[in-house]
Amino acid sequence: MSIRINPAIKLLAHILGPELLHKAWLRLLKYLPLELEPPRGLEVETKMGRLRSPIGLAAGYDKSGKYLGALSKLGFGYIVVGSFTLKPRKGHPKPRIAYRDAEQAVVNSMGLPNPGVVEFVRNFNGVKGCKVVASITGDTLDEFVECFTIVQNIVDAVEVNISCPTHEASMGMKRPETIRELAERLREFKSKPIYIKIPPPATSEDMDETCKLLKVWMDCGMDGVTAINTLLVDAPELALGKGGLSGRPLRSTMLRTVDRIRKELGDEVEINAVGGIMTGKDASDALRAGANTVQIMTAMLFRGPKAPRRIAEELISDKVC
Repeated sequence: MSIRINPAIKLLAHILGPELLHKAWLRLLKYLPLELEPPRGLEVETKMGRLRSPIGLAAGYDKSGKYLGALSKLGFGYIVVGSFTLKPRKGHPKPRIAYRDAEQAVVNSMGLPNPGVVEFVRNFNGVKGCKVVASITGDTLDEFVECFTIVQNIVDAVEVNISCPTHEASMGMKRPETIRELAERLREFKSKPIYIKIPPPATSEDMDETCKLLKVWMDCGMDGVTAINTLLVDAPELALGKGGLSGRPLRSTMLRTVDRIRKELGDEVEINAVGGIMTGKDASDALRAGANTVQIMTAMLFRGPKAPRRIAEELISDKVC
């Protein structure tokens, strides 16, 4: 399916810039009379509970948690909010988002702007209809653990982000011994499911190392993995000169990664697939490869607020669920 950004959206992005347009859209979403339920027959049991749909919203769409109520009305099974750090962050210099329409992709170097985990917890009022997962990250193991202990009591699960391609501190934690220490420390306080979000394996050696890392993670009593994060690419259109690529180009890597993790780690690991899921067929392929759920974000730009409902309908027609 060929999907292009609506010409009106492209014009507004040109006038306002993609980041300001996204903020304006989120604010507008609060006032739109949308109540989109997913089709019946998509319910799925997960470690975070029973979901009305296997389609989730990936981290990064709502970085503050201010728009969870509005987003929950779009028909998602769950929403990942954040990523949150221990202290507020402004992120990298602007411009830090660009559309790549011909590739059905977006590149960003946001740098994890967020109000801090304490502010999110203070303002969170809960949502109806879907589960909420908090994405957390940090510069040190201590920050990861402190973020986790602060946030886990108010959400349904936590996603540990060690794979933001423009955040060197968290990316540097991909050693098995570091992951073991992190998992063992989190286990001391754990009362909710915990998933680890991994970077896209670029080579077969990377894939082998990813599976070793995940075996350590699961051996320490963790629950699963979100595969995969954005891919670091050159981005001269951004102030940083590089950024994380999301959307259609990640689809094949995501599918290979999900398939390998399922074969290597078996049924115990819960897999949330993300990367290049733009249609129901993409979601279907990810579920067939071994995912328990899928996450979308770039599809929201290309297909609009009805994307989760449309993808769910296409998924039903593909007879996966």
